[in-house]
Amino acid sequence: MSFQQIPELDLSLAQDPATKDQFLTQLRHALVNVGFLLLRNFDSPSAKDLQAIREQAEAFFALPQSAKNQCEMVNSPHFLGYSRLANEVTSSQTDWREQIDLATELPAPKDGPIYRQIEGPNLWPDEALVPDFRPVVTNYIAQMTSLATQFRRLVAEALGLDPTAFDRFFKPNQQCKMKIVAYPDTKQLSSAQSHVLEDTPSTGQGCGPHRDSDFLTYIFQATNHASLQVQNFQGQWITVENVPGTLVVNVGQTLEAISSGVCRATIHRVLIPEAGSGTRLSVPLFQTIDLDSRKTALALPKEILQERDRRDDEIENGSGGKEKRWGDAGFQFAPDAEHPVGHAVFRNRIKSHPDVAARWYPDILREVQQEMNAAKS
Repeated sequence: MSFQQIPELDLSLAQDPATKDQFLTQLRHALVNVGFLLLRNFDSPSAKDLQAIREQAEAFFALPQSAKNQCEMVNSPHFLGYSRLANEVTSSQTDWREQIDLATELPAPKDGPIYRQIEGPNLWPDEALVPDFRPVVTNYIAQMTSLATQFRRLVAEALGLDPTAFDRFFKPNQQCKMKIVAYPDTKQLSSAQSHVLEDTPSTGQGCGPHRDSDFLTYIFQATNHASLQVQNFQGQWITVENVPGTLVVNVGQTLEAISSGVCRATIHRVLIPEAGSGTRLSVPLFQTIDLDSRKTALALPKEILQERDRRDDEIENGSGGKEKRWGDAGFQFAPDAEHPVGHAVFRNRIKSHPDVAARWYPDILREVQQEMNAAKS
């Protein structure tokens, strides 16, 4: 039977030897059979940290358009910075949202493969207008990175591995990426126009169906909206409730690949909020791995692989076959064994932000567009 709700896990159970096995069993179920979970009772980020990042999100999006445009992503070869409303495409439709992409602050790479350009310095808004924005974001990334490091070791244990099994995929100063996203409601979008396509907000798409490409994603739903949805194996859309004091955690394609498909990178989407419900604010943090690493699958215990096989057999024989199992998330570049992980991550950024790519990587943009057109034919 395909999942009908998102499991909620209590992280404090993992800190007590008497209940740790119970937590790991629950975590393994969520990773294998859902791909999403709600996590509560974490030490960091604190409630104060979450409130602070929400306040800075509100402050940033309240800035005049001209001030936001000063840190626009098109000015960054690292795909960091502000994206205007309706300036991004997912699954061939406009995403009706505006956002700022940020990351662990790193210097621009001086050499190496082109995909390393994903890492680099942020474009920050004017400090005179939002003086607390940079320190709050920097602290939030640090706190979330600490949680993500702790949690990835629990993921390893849940899969029957040594807690350090995933460490070789991460650099000492590993960059985490985050977005601060605003989804205006239907009423607020009544006169909005797309910058990239000829569609309208009538599609209902805040962010189209997709799978995250990284290791794990941690989402702080900063406002109380029922907009985030996850697709189960039967093709049904399950709403992720905004439970106070929780973070949404979901599996990315990188973790799916290096776990030999045991962990599920589940399709999800965001709907435009209902008219009158106000702007939805969301803060996802993406736990990336070393761009130079490869998706080499880890050797998992036989009983863990059997759980994957039982899941797949039930889906394929009881839920309408593989077409229902994998759903439709549009065209995405997935990590493969022939290339470093950064190759696919970079090309997905090119695909999602053609305006940035046109300025900084026009030749690669043409290659990506040709690959996408070939996949459609």
